[in-house]
Amino acid sequence: LETARTRLQIDPDLKPRSSLPLVEVIRKKEGLGALYRGWSSLVLALFLTNFTYFYIFHGLRHHSNIDTASSDNTNSLLGLLATDLGCASVAGIMTVLFTNPFWVVNTRLKLQGVPGHSSREIKKLKRPMYRGVLHGLTIIWKDEGLRALWAGTASSLLLVSNPALQFMVYEALKRSDVIHIWLSSFISTTTTVLSLQHLLNGAMAKLVATVVTYPLQVIQTRRRAGFVRTSITRQFADIVQGSGITGLFRGLESKLTQTCLTAALMFFVYEHLSTAVFAIAGVAQKQR
Repeated sequence: LETARTRLQIDPDLKPRSSLPLVEVIRKKEGLGALYRGWSSLVLALFLTNFTYFYIFHGLRHHSNIDTASSDNTNSLLGLLATDLGCASVAGIMTVLFTNPFWVVNTRLKLQGVPGHSSREIKKLKRPMYRGVLHGLTIIWKDEGLRALWAGTASSLLLVSNPALQFMVYEALKRSDVIHIWLSSFISTTTTVLSLQHLLNGAMAKLVATVVTYPLQVIQTRRRAGFVRTSITRQFADIVQGSGITGLFRGLESKLTQTCLTAALMFFVYEHLSTAVFAIAGVAQKQR
């Protein structure tokens, strides 16, 4: 799904435009391995991104000194939302600055050997073949300069709004207990209710954040691939002029499927692991 999403964002002529049929087309034409091209660099980039983001976000939140227990009035609720949004934004900015080179290499590795638009662009730029993450980092630095490793940073910084919205919505859903109450109405087992609540909270938070910020993700992917040299506003205009408004949402279906599932599982595992770790350490978990 990640492979399909990247190709849909990069290649305006690619068909089919739906994710699952495209996955099948890639498998038939290029083999199963093509769907997992660059998977190791993706795992590394995701690990570094999520570790950095979670660590900074919860560290800042822990030291925010806001009273999370009194969220029963409007001022307290707005304070909590502002705190979540502020901590998430700062964490996002720091994460982008640290991890962007790994995402640049990942995008390029995924597009190596891809037929069509990407292949033409790579040949035009006379790029070498990257053998892995470290080789990619070294060659890009040597051939294109250090700045190339932070290609797309401007759009990535704008996209800090994505995880900021995601975490704000997630924490708001978690505090509201709306989903918990709804699940409890037809499920009697508390453990099952909590597990499903974490899954649904994570998926819904990511759904909202992705739909709102998706056009910026299209811009970001094309800049990381190194195919774009114009400004972000010019790039927006070119996409709309060439493909219409729908061009800004190419690959949204596969992105939603992939990220909502990922976020649901990530928050599910995170909540259960954090609860277990706090219990083993004998430390009271701070209410959020």
